[in-house]
Amino acid sequence: MKDISPKTQLHLRNVYGNLMLCTGVCALGMYINAVTILSGFMWTVAILIGMAYLMYKITNKQENETTRMGYLWALSFCMGFLIGPAIHHIAEFEPMILIQAISYTCLVFGSFSAIALFAKRRSYLFLGGIISATMSCLFWYSTLSWLFGYSKNGGQFGLVYMMVGLFIACIYIIYDTQIIIEKAERGDKDVPTHTMTLFMDFFDLFVKILQVLLKLKEEAARKENEKKRRN
Repeated sequence: MKDISPKTQLHLRNVYGNLMLCTGVCALGMYINAVTILSGFMWTVAILIGMAYLMYKITNKQENETTRMGYLWALSFCMGFLIGPAIHHIAEFEPMILIQAISYTCLVFGSFSAIALFAKRRSYLFLGGIISATMSCLFWYSTLSWLFGYSKNGGQFGLVYMMVGLFIACIYIIYDTQIIIEKAERGDKDVPTHTMTLFMDFFDLFVKILQVLLKLKEEAARKENEKKRRN
């Protein structure tokens, strides 16, 4: 972080401090909906619409920063609330996978954030091109899978698809962190928006890691069943 100014370093400390708060609020949302189990199509649609509105309010710089941080905490709660029942189900039947997912998420996010923070400024901004190209490939793969009736999450190809998605989630952490640093160096020290960006990366990484771990567990169980049938 030698080439990052002290003011930007202070901004980053604020961002990561608020990121920890958002993570705690998200966990609270997961716990509450794990207990109440409020789900259903219309309920999900209502939450998604509310999240879209909250994201708009967070990025609206005409609001004061304290109010926007409140919107960010509300968004974090909604995101945790949305996946609460699924997390509760996993915690009941595969608690170790959930613990592993949390541990791996913290480790991976911390590692890739450190890469972005201690690397030379703008040295990883080229990753934006890699992200765009890979996301385009994933989009066309998903579209063709839907058109031809092939499950993109099935078999070994499904695992590869998930691993590519996990790779993109990791690359996003580096890219977004360096973008935030560059904006802060140019005077754009928007704590709520920058915190939201990193929280989205953290949340997406957690979901991707959880999906991969569940898929690996499923594949291991399938191979074990095939082995028993042969014997």
